[in-house]
Amino acid sequence: MPRAGFGKDRRLLKPFEFKKVFDNNSVRVAHPNLLILSEPNGTETSRLGLVIGKKNVPTAVARNRIKRLVRETFRLTALPVPVDIVFLARKDLGKLSAAALAALIQQSWGRLSARLDKEGKHDA
Repeated sequence: MPRAGFGKDRRLLKPFEFKKVFDNNSVRVAHPNLLILSEPNGTETSRLGLVIGKKNVPTAVARNRIKRLVRETFRLTALPVPVDIVFLARKDLGKLSAAALAALIQQSWGRLSARLDKEGKHDA
């Protein structure tokens, strides 16, 4: 069975890595409850950064549930090109049921993947 970890090589860790994605994002997926920003990173793996603020998701339980679900779905999603991604929670994301949250996040990864694929074909 393949190793299914989420090591440091798959995460955005430093503030300048987040800033780079915020400043130079080329593909974004927006929804009233979330925003995904991405930028090609020129490496072999995609990396994920999470911004789940206390202002938008007040309880720690809800923030941790969102983080776990986003990491798991990101890990299982194959993106067409390696990118740095920042996932931002917006107001009321924590109020969604577990099933609705999972469906929304999975749908958002699909939309991101389609846009990255479309963007890659334009560049070629």
